[in-house]
Amino acid sequence: MGETLAKTVIAATGLPQDPVEKEFNALLEKHGKTPETLTIEELREVMAEYLQMVFLELHEEMSA
Repeated sequence: MGETLAKTVIAATGLPQDPVEKEFNALLEKHGKTPETLTIEELREVMAEYLQMVFLELHEEMSA
């Protein structure tokens, strides 16, 4: 399921595939995950942390 899940997520962004795939794979690697073995629960954990980071950065930019 893993690689198919990763490819589905990347395709669903609607963004250019190569840069999104590189960033997504780097994010997975940072969390010790691989696209080949990625589960839906691992995806949820990684994306939840990523979204928190993005929202924090946005908040900091808006506060400055």
